[in-house]
Amino acid sequence: MRKIDEQKKQTVEQAVLTITKEEGIQGLSFGKIAKRAHVSSGAPYVYFEDKTDMLSKMYIKAKVLFDESLQADIDSGQSMEKKIFLSVSHFARMYLDHPLEAMFITEVRANPKLITEKARVEGSALAHPLVDLYQAAAKQDMLVSDNLEFVTLQLFAPFMMLITDRLAADQSVTLEELNEIIMMSVKGILR
Repeated sequence: MRKIDEQKKQTVEQAVLTITKEEGIQGLSFGKIAKRAHVSSGAPYVYFEDKTDMLSKMYIKAKVLFDESLQADIDSGQSMEKKIFLSVSHFARMYLDHPLEAMFITEVRANPKLITEKARVEGSALAHPLVDLYQAAAKQDMLVSDNLEFVTLQLFAPFMMLITDRLAADQSVTLEELNEIIMMSVKGILR
């Protein structure tokens, strides 16, 4: 059995993230990944069975990175409004701190059939603090809509759109700017 070279695996994963940013997730191939990572063409197969396995494992890894401290951020809020704000701001901060992983998650969500059903379910389960929070707000009749999909879109789409627009224009965006938009979104979903 081959010993896993963790540094080489990280190099392969970094190549996946970079290619995804530059060409989109559809542009990935093990040959292209190996070339970008400066490893042999068979090296990615040491770490992943195939493209689906690779994307699934990397998606879960990115989701864990993004979701691991979510509950602590939510719990630091005193009011429901503050908890909702902090939950969304958590992701804005993660997008700024980990832009390649953010782009990767976004690409996978736009192409969910590229990962396994198991990875989709596991990834969704990692976001349970958000679902629990929104359900609690709905139970307290605090939301303008009982449709949690609409609530989620209203909270996340505006700040993600600003990030996308700024990236396209090769401009930066600050957490303060994102938090201002997030607060506007939070006020828009509350009664």
